[in-house]
Amino acid sequence: MKIPLAEWAAREFSQPPHRNTLTKWVANGHIQPQPVFIGRQYFVEEGAKFIGGTTQAPPRKPHAPTPERARKPRLIHRI
Repeated sequence: MKIPLAEWAAREFSQPPHRNTLTKWVANGHIQPQPVFIGRQYFVEEGAKFIGGTTQAPPRKPHAPTPERARKPRLIHRI
């Protein structure tokens, strides 16, 4: 039996991913068997699995040190 993708995600994950993430997973084939688009939403088999492996946030860029003379003066120093 097919269920909506959001309902499947709520069953599979304690904190379900955002719907944009779910649609990216569908587009990239990370959910098997592949969900089908019917009407306005995706439906997936109840026993479907996420096979994309682990996902991580993109790495943060280190902040470059700003020279003192290039730094904008704060309001407290301008008063």
